[in-house]
Parts: sequence; structure tokens; C-alpha cells
Amino acid sequence: MKPQKPYKPKERSRLIILSFLAAAVCGVYILQLMNFQIVRGAEFLARTQQMTVSSITVKAGRGEITDTNGVPLAQNKVGYNIVFYYSFLPGGEERNRIIAALIEMLEDAGEDWYDPLPMTMEAEPEFTEGREDDIALLKEKLGVNVYATAADCMYNLRSSEFFDIGEEYDDLTARKIAGVRYGMVLSDFSVNNNQYTFAEDVSTETVMKVKELSYRFPGVDIVDEDIRIYPDGDLAPHIVGVIGQMYAEQYYGDPENGIVGYRDKDYPMNALIGRFGVEQYMEETLHGVDGVKTVEQSRDGTILSETITQPPESGSNVGLTIHAGFQAEIQQILADYIAYLRALPDDPDGEDNGNQVVGGAVVVLDTSSGAVLAAVTAPTYDLNNYFTDYNELAAQEDLPMLNRAFDGLYRPGSTFKTVVAAGALTEGVITPTDTVDCRRVYTYYDYIPGNTFRPSCLGYHGATNVVKALTVSCNIFFYDVGRRLGIDKIQEYAHYLGLGTDTGLELSTATGGISGPDRSERLGTVWQPGNVCQTSIGQMDTAVTPLQLAAQAMTLANRGTRYRTHLIQEVRSYDDSEVLETTETEVMSEFAMSDETYAAICAGMLGAAEAVPELEGTLGWKTSLSTLPYDVALKTGTPQVTNTTFSSSAIAFLPDAGEDGIAIGILLERGANARNIVRPILEAYDRIVLGRDNTAAE
Repeated sequence: MKPQKPYKPKERSRLIILSFLAAAVCGVYILQLMNFQIVRGAEFLARTQQMTVSSITVKAGRGEITDTNGVPLAQNKVGYNIVFYYSFLPGGEERNRIIAALIEMLEDAGEDWYDPLPMTMEAEPEFTEGREDDIALLKEKLGVNVYATAADCMYNLRSSEFFDIGEEYDDLTARKIAGVRYGMVLSDFSVNNNQYTFAEDVSTETVMKVKELSYRFPGVDIVDEDIRIYPDGDLAPHIVGVIGQMYAEQYYGDPENGIVGYRDKDYPMNALIGRFGVEQYMEETLHGVDGVKTVEQSRDGTILSETITQPPESGSNVGLTIHAGFQAEIQQILADYIAYLRALPDDPDGEDNGNQVVGGAVVVLDTSSGAVLAAVTAPTYDLNNYFTDYNELAAQEDLPMLNRAFDGLYRPGSTFKTVVAAGALTEGVITPTDTVDCRRVYTYYDYIPGNTFRPSCLGYHGATNVVKALTVSCNIFFYDVGRRLGIDKIQEYAHYLGLGTDTGLELSTATGGISGPDRSERLGTVWQPGNVCQTSIGQMDTAVTPLQLAAQAMTLANRGTRYRTHLIQEVRSYDDSEVLETTETEVMSEFAMSDETYAAICAGMLGAAEAVPELEGTLGWKTSLSTLPYDVALKTGTPQVTNTTFSSSAIAFLPDAGEDGIAIGILLERGANARNIVRPILEAYDRIVLGRDNTAAE
């Protein structure tokens, strides 16, 4: 082995110095470690035990809902919310005390809090009318039978098994506390769902009081968050919709029945979601992706540090096809006309003159695309007061929360005669010149021994072709032609025209149906051969929506082509810098309507338009369609409600109007003469949407 070479003096010195330095560094670390673990170990242990780390959701900015021109229908503003943190909010009696004190504070300030309990706000509450599903859920949560009364439920809510609301609280205060506690249950307020919103958009004065008295309210905090507002809350509320607290059932879903819950979509349990309308349909587009903030707090709730660990991603904006100005104008026209009808004195002969009108709806479609330009329902309400006024709205007999435009089902009356005309002409059952002799009573079924079915007409029209029949609305003509066309073809062409079938709208809508043997069987009635006659004039079991009436008019205007109706125009980025999606025009159905058929139907409907009288002095607007600078195709109806009461319907379109064409569907529930609002609707379209002078050529 080769002997090791000895270190030189310089190398030895360096090695010694390095050894001393390494020893010194190790000594420092060892001493510091001893300081942390031995000398100050108890101090750091206590500090750790007194500190809580929580993950709090940072809500993403919710996208806006706008009209076709970018006018906001739903937007956000920054507001103050009162929230509870589960980690620091005491339980039991102390929790009830805090809630009662906050409720008293908000009441003194005239402000509201979240209370989903389906009971009236009284010392002896009753179940809230119109909230059957919510009542059933409450009983399920309480484990009581379906026959339990409101008093039974309240007894359980106050019990120690649930919220332990003691006798020191009077009955009304107990009801208020129970409402808040029940909201916590629905929202699954827990260690896994740490934040609960008690009140939204409170005033700065209330914020200052809560902060000033924070020592009385452990676990209560003020957060500034986006608050959803509706700049014009009574403008298309049934379409826009609202957002609200999520229920536990919505969060967890129902996997066994294929219902995906919001938990599986990475929503926090306390997220606000769309309840109905566009807010619901476009929920995931509008919502965005929430972020996460990690908060370190001391035992007394003092925030030690806050760190954004996952930045939020704002939702997208949704542009509708609705024109806000046009919508508002039609809404006013409809409201004014309903008020006019209600002010009419009773008819001296006891006839139904429309003064018992309940409500109505108007839908206007762009005939070149199927886009909904306006969809008005009356009566209406203000979205900004939806939750505070819910109980009152649900109890009203005229059903202001019913979207009559999309969900109201009505007999179409004589507007349906255009279906029979289109089908019979297209199928070759009649030609435009063929006639039926109208002698007021239809006697075809007299060949049956003992026949008593002899439906009538309102006049004696003599030899009547399809043009005259549409103009004067001759029942005898359509009884006979409808019988010859047959119920199967009537249903087929009704569906072609959008009646009793899906129109394709994004929002949920009623489908209704067309009278026939199949529908009679479903309704538990027996179909009779003569029923085809009543079906041909829009009576019997046929039920359609005002949206479908507008689709019918659109399809006639397009010579048999029916476009998918739609409300969503586009989806844009949160800053409006980019269009992400656009709705394309789509054909839902079509049939080959010849020029001859189109001309005959238009001629008959133009004749009906010529018959509209001028009532300018009575209504404050002109009603005559004959003095407009363009042609209007019109068909009216008087669908029967009972033996003595009627509604009023109308469809209208502009023949050969091209890209400027619109189709109108109107239904007045227990009203009269829907035709009287066609002209102001057309003039509003000219003025507001097209921006052109609509002065009539007198």
C-alpha cells in the first residue's frame, strides 16, 4: 500500500477552520431547536391550539344577463352580507340568542333576512299557500307524517330534538328563530360547509352596528360580495329568473335516479343558484368557478392571515334575443288594455264582454329566425321583491307567478282555422275556389238516426270558399273541411305549425296537445266522430300556449317553415371582449306550402284585418289595421271557457316582410277583442326595434 501523503500546514489550518464553522452552525441550530421545543414549546403549543385554519369560498363574479342590445336585465353590485362561520358560531341556546338579537336589529332597520320556512310570519303560523313541495320537504326533515299541521311542525322545531327554542321566547320570536335555523339545515351548515349567509345587501348603518357589537356575536362577520340585482325588476321576470340559496337535496342530487347534484359540479353548499328562468337554465355558464381563500384565525375570531390559494374565474355574460324597450312597451300596452276591459260596465244583456279578464300574454317572434323579441305576461311582479313578496304572490288568484306566455295552456279558438285551411289546401282536400254552403247549422250527421249533434255558425254565409271563411270565420266551412281532412291530418298540420308540440325554446314550456282519439283516451273521455268538427274550430281538448300561437303565425309567414324558437342570442366573456357562443337559426319542421295556398290564407287573413274597427278615442291608441302603410295578416278567436264565458286570441304576421317580419301571438284569459292591441304592438316594433317612422298613411 502506498503511504498517505501528510497535509501541508496551510491545508491543515483550513480544515480546522471549516470544522469549527460547521460545529458553530450546528450549535446554533441545535440551540434554536431546543428553544422551540423545550424553552418555548408550551407557548407555541398553546398558540397552535388557539389558531384555526379555514378554507372559505371566494365567489366568482356572476355573468350578466342582457337584452339583444346589451341592456342589463340582471347584473351585480357590491354589497354587504351578514354571514355565520360554523367554526366560531356557538351552538344551542347561545346560537338562538345571537339569531334573535340579529333579527331584532334588522327589523329595527327595516331590513330582511333569509327565511325559507314555508309558514306565515305569525305567532300561530299557518302553512304558506302555494308551497306544497316546500311543506312536504319540511315534514320530511322533521320526520312527521304527511297530515301534520303547521302547529305540529312548529312544536317539533321548538323541541330540544331540533332547535331547542326555549320558553323565554314568545311564539312570534320562536317562529323567526326557527326560520333561520331551518335555513341552516337546508344549506347543510356544518364543519364542511363553514359559511352561511344570514342576510344580504344590508345597509352600512347595520354593518356598523354589527361590527360595533361584534363581541356579542361570535362567529358572525360582514363580508362584501357581489349582490344580484335586476335594474328593471318587473321587465320579463318570468324569463330572467332569480338566484337563491341551494337546498341540500340540490347539492347532493339523486344518483339513483340519475340526478346530478351541484356537489359533483364543484359547487360549495352555500352557493347561490338560479331558481328558474335564464338564471337557472344558464346557471353553469353564469356562475363561473369559485376560488378558495385560506384564513387563519385565533380562538376569538381575530383574522391572523388571509391567502388566496385558488383565484376565482368569473362567469360569462348571456345575451338574450329580447329587446328591452320593445318588451317594456308591449307590457304597458297589455296592462293598459286589461285595465280598460276591467273598467267596462257589465253588458246589459248579460253577455261576456271581457270585463272579467284575469290576465293575458303576448309573444312576438322574428319570422326570419324564431328569435323571441318580446314575451309579456300579465299580471307580473318585481324580481327584486320575489322572496319578500313570495307568500303574497303565491296566494293571489290571478297567479302573477304563472308564465302565461310559455306555460299557460288555452284553447286557441278560431285562430286554429288556419291550421285546417293550410292542411286541406296542401293535401288537396279543397282548392282556393271550392265552396261550402253555410246555412248556419251543420246537418251532415243527420244521416245518423236520432242525431242531436248539429253545431252552428254565427251567421248565414252561403257559398263560402276558404278566403271568405277565414275572413268571416265561418264555422260551417271548417266543420265540413275539417271532417274531410280527418283528425290525423289535423294533428299533423297543427304540429307542423307549432301547436301542441315542442317549439324548441331553451326554457321549460308547456306542450299542451291537439284534440283527437289519443288525447281523449289520456284524458279519460270517449272520442266521438263529430268531435273532429269542434277540433277544427279550435275547441274540444286542444290546449296551446301563446308562444305556440306566435310560432303558428311565424310558420304561416314562412310558407310552412317553422324555426326553433329561442331566447339565448349569445354567450360573451365576462368583460364582453369576446363572443363565445352564438345561437344559429334552426328549422324544426316544414311542409311544402304552395304559392297558391299561401296567397289564399293571406287573402283570408288580410280580410279579417280589414274588419278591425277604429277605437282610437276609447283606448288612446289606434286599432284599425287598414290604415297602416303595410299589410297585416290577422286571425282572431273567441275560445270558449265555460258555457257563458270566453277568452280572446289573435295571431298576426306581415306577409312577405323578409328580415323585418314579425309574428304575434296573443291570448287574453277571460278577455275580449285581442285584435285591439295588434296595431300598437306593430307600431312599437316599427318605432323601437326598426327605428322607422310608422305614421299611418291615412
